[in-house]
Amino acid sequence: MEYKHAKVGKYQELDNGLTMHYHERGEGGIPLIFLHGGGQGSGGWTNWKTNLDFFADAGYHAIAPDAIGYGLSDKPEDGNFDFESLMYSLTNFIDKKGFDKVNLVGNSMGGAMSIRFTQDNPDRVDKLTVMAPGGIGPMERYIAMPAITMLKELGQQEGGFTKERLRTFLEFLTFTPSVVDDELLNERYEVAQTQPAKVFQTLNITDLRDRLHILKNKPVLVLWGRDDRACPIESAMEIMAECDNAKLVVYSQTGHWVQAEQNEDFNRTCLEFLRK
Repeated sequence: MEYKHAKVGKYQELDNGLTMHYHERGEGGIPLIFLHGGGQGSGGWTNWKTNLDFFADAGYHAIAPDAIGYGLSDKPEDGNFDFESLMYSLTNFIDKKGFDKVNLVGNSMGGAMSIRFTQDNPDRVDKLTVMAPGGIGPMERYIAMPAITMLKELGQQEGGFTKERLRTFLEFLTFTPSVVDDELLNERYEVAQTQPAKVFQTLNITDLRDRLHILKNKPVLVLWGRDDRACPIESAMEIMAECDNAKLVVYSQTGHWVQAEQNEDFNRTCLEFLRK
């Protein structure tokens, strides 16, 4: 498929026959993998385009893959897009790239994936950074959040899913609506047209709290926006209660996208954490 707005990177075929799309910058050191959040039209580039070059310039091998069902990765109509399937594809992608050890940075759904990968493979993760991750509590906790309620209603109103309704939702995720520019909106809307409804109907992120103790001594950086309407900030303390080598940074006047709304400080804070 030819895309008018979406930025095309590289592709990796997986053992299950599916293909994951990803953007890659820089080289050297332990690879730094950025995992995006969910929602219509989301992907690695739209989540991390203001961050990848910064970390590549700092000497890191920065990679932002699209989960299966998102971005420019495969989205088969009859595919499996549940959390376990997403985790299989991520693990296989890391294996296929030949990475024995990685650093992970994850936002929202990608934060949950980052935590789960670390729980399953603690010796393969050097440092873990999560921003408002899912999975810290039952799905009901997240479904009750206003942004998730709005997400579920996208396309259900008369007139269906439209670009302006997507803009309204994306702006609601942020404290600073100006980060939702036309470039971001056009790319996400274009990608959203290719996503089967099953992508959103079958996603059910596992409650990860019972195994947070695995991260007890792991270096963990937790970032959250005080005004996040998608992931409850109270969950941050549940992570901190189990992690003895963790740092928590909370940004006021910031919503769900710390990496975009607090771009410069996010980059500096993460780089300091990685280099410490």
